[in-house]
Amino acid sequence: MNIQDVRADKKLQEEIKADEGFRSHPYKDTSGFWSGGWGHNLEAHGCSRAEISSWFKTGIPEGLAKEWFSEDLDAAITCCGQIFEGFDALPDEAQRVLVNMAFDLMYELWDWTQLQSDVAGLNWNGAARAILQSRFAVQAPRRAARFAARMQAIV
Repeated sequence: MNIQDVRADKKLQEEIKADEGFRSHPYKDTSGFWSGGWGHNLEAHGCSRAEISSWFKTGIPEGLAKEWFSEDLDAAITCCGQIFEGFDALPDEAQRVLVNMAFDLMYELWDWTQLQSDVAGLNWNGAARAILQSRFAVQAPRRAARFAARMQAIV
C-alpha cells in the first residue's frame, strides 16, 4: 500500500484500537506515563497536570481521543517510512505489523537494527525472530507472538 492507503486502512485502524484498548480516563501506561484514549501519551504531547486531573472527573472527550488517534497513527506511519527503507513497497501485512508496533514504540524502533535488516532483506522469519527476542515481547508477549506469526506467514 502507498502511504495514503496505509493511513486510510480500516483494518489497520481496528487492529491498533483493539491492541491499545480505549480508556476514557487517564491511566499510567507500562512505562509509567499518563496516557488516555487509544494509548496516547498525554505527558509527551504537552498535556498539563491540570488537564490530566480534570479528565479523571469528566473523562476525555471522544472527539479529542479520535483526534489523538489520527495524529498518533500518522506519526507511526511517518516513523515507519523513516526507519524502514521502501516501506510503501512492503507487503500490506508487513506494513500493518510495523505500523502497529510503531504506534506503541514509535522511534524506539530505530534501535531495532536486526528487524530493520530483516525487513530490508524481506526475511520475514528473521523479522519474526527479532520481534520475539525483544523487550517488547517481554512487555506484550501475546501481541509480539501474534505479530511474529503474521510476519512468518508473509509469502
